[in-house]
Amino acid sequence: MTDPQTPPGKARTSVPTEALLRAVRDAAERLTRFSRDPEVRREAGNVAQAVGRLLEAIRNAGAGKGR
Repeated sequence: MTDPQTPPGKARTSVPTEALLRAVRDAAERLTRFSRDPEVRREAGNVAQAVGRLLEAIRNAGAGKGR
């Protein structure tokens, strides 16, 4: 699918949803290990868990559709 706002000859990179969410989860998990701020670590952990649940829900929804 092309974006009507993308100029001709300038293709947008398409990233599959699961790959993008995995990258977000991985980044949040790294923050839980490497941030010095306890609040940042706590919130990053919350994000990592939520994104993990979202990924699981996406996979489960896809499994029900014969994928």
